[in-house]
Amino acid sequence: MDLHDLLDCWDREKLARKAALATIVKVQGHAYRKIGASMLLFENGERVGGISPGCLEADLHERVAEVLALGRALYVEYDMRNAEDFAWGEAIGCGGSIHVLVEPITEKLDLVLSAVKEMLDLGQVCLLSREWDAGGNVSYKIEPAVMHGLQAAAGRTSLQFYCEPRPRLIVFGAGTDAQPLVALSKQAGFRVVVADWREALCCSGRFPEACETVVGSPNELVGKLRINENDYVVIMSHQLERDRQCLEALWPLSPRYVGLLGSRTRAIQQLAGRTPPAWLRYPVGLPIRAQGPVEIAISVVAEMIAVKRKAVDLGRGVNAYGNQSNGSVLGGWTKPAYGGSEAFYTAQQ
Repeated sequence: MDLHDLLDCWDREKLARKAALATIVKVQGHAYRKIGASMLLFENGERVGGISPGCLEADLHERVAEVLALGRALYVEYDMRNAEDFAWGEAIGCGGSIHVLVEPITEKLDLVLSAVKEMLDLGQVCLLSREWDAGGNVSYKIEPAVMHGLQAAAGRTSLQFYCEPRPRLIVFGAGTDAQPLVALSKQAGFRVVVADWREALCCSGRFPEACETVVGSPNELVGKLRINENDYVVIMSHQLERDRQCLEALWPLSPRYVGLLGSRTRAIQQLAGRTPPAWLRYPVGLPIRAQGPVEIAISVVAEMIAVKRKAVDLGRGVNAYGNQSNGSVLGGWTKPAYGGSEAFYTAQQ
């Protein structure tokens, strides 16, 4: 569960139940989740989200009653660098030290979370800053920012965490094979818009996970949606001329990612001799030899995540992974070369 899901959950539940917010504020060594990962701990024992594979949550929940009663935050360190330490009931061996701030969701923090949610829903970025002292008193600030990290000054410690809106994915083509892509992209944290010139295909019942469906020609859709350099686009209308028109309209906008469904030969027709830009991927998706709409959706979403996380050297468009297409209609590769880190860790002082 990401920050957006957590904020959505709290927005629904806050009038009914009391809860604490647990956030990783420092990591030394290896950890399952990184700095900024959060979860909600309700007073009735329910948990939403997670900051470990399950080894810390029970202990954290034991602290919720105290935190809610005192109305002050609690700073907890879990040192799991000794693989033979059975303090948690089993040998965990995570190899890291995790520092967690457990905060009661007071009226003040509720207002902060609501403000962050509102900004993210509007597509704005912000920096959420927390500063706390040894007594568990926390102050908050929301401002523009470019980084996050842990800093200490005058007996107080602060965490600055960069919050950004869900990336937007525009799926151009509302065919049946777009349904698993829309559903999986939503689960992966994308804000999905379905666009097509065929009004009958854009009825909301076909794409319940989409935040919006838009009808129009490719040129009209680019204008209506104000597509920009932060957006992701998958072109999959299955009509060559419509797909070509969409690519033409996107060309001067340089989106973050554009994937073309179909074979390399089909894509070259649309390029008409032009050099593919870095943001263009064809055949779309990671080279897993996907077959059928669901597997193709998995490969596409995995590729978008790789782009979002900057997990690979994306190079120049078609050969982003050093592969060659085998000409498969739905996209395939003969020399899989994808490989990258699953996460990046920056040590804190």
